[in-house]
Amino acid sequence: MCVIVLTPSLNKSFKFESEWPYKNSQIYLLQSLLNDINNDKDIEFESNNEKYKITTTVDYPNNRALVKQNIYLDTKLNVKEVQVLNNEDVAEIKMTFETIDQNPSFNDDYFSLKQNMETTIIDEEVNEVLEIDDTVFPMYLPENTSLEDQNTIQLDKGERVILTFAGEKPFVLIEETASKEEELEIIPTIGEPTILTDTIGFVSENSVSWISKGMQFYIASEELSKDEMISVAKSISSIPVMK
Repeated sequence: MCVIVLTPSLNKSFKFESEWPYKNSQIYLLQSLLNDINNDKDIEFESNNEKYKITTTVDYPNNRALVKQNIYLDTKLNVKEVQVLNNEDVAEIKMTFETIDQNPSFNDDYFSLKQNMETTIIDEEVNEVLEIDDTVFPMYLPENTSLEDQNTIQLDKGERVILTFAGEKPFVLIEETASKEEELEIIPTIGEPTILTDTIGFVSENSVSWISKGMQFYIASEELSKDEMISVAKSISSIPVMK
């Protein structure tokens, strides 16, 4: 199926083929919850006079700390709440359902790319920047891996910083200023969408890319696993001051 991730602040959209909404656990999709129930051979079930509780394992490839979920239903079997727990039984994600419309109707332009880009409310204005004052370094590095080289390249519009890390798990981190396009740009993308700290990234076998607060980031490595690349990406939580 075709998945499109919108970035209205930069007038860009990223398009790729993926079964991501259906392959992994998703707290907000009833179909995903049902799949988790059907796929768990050791499902747990509790009931009282007011509600039912179903406990299943979960599959969040980008956050292995999440191991199970509690699904709460009322006496009519409507989902009322879902809690996703870590291995210490602490709920890290919670979602409540007030009502569920099982027969919704949508306008013809509901899934229109142009319509969604035009009607999206942009909370943060992205200013044009030409220089990176402070390079952002990852807070997490694999063991026996360290920064070896740093280069800055001037672009026609903006600047790019290339950080090369060497050691047992070498990789390259690229940081680049992002600019808003005058015309809507649709970018074909390879990889699976991944929720990072404050945005969605795209993860392939050997790379992770994402845009955050006016900056583009790209990690590439032949040695890092997907989980390691995601850990490095998530550790880049400080945004540089730009001018």
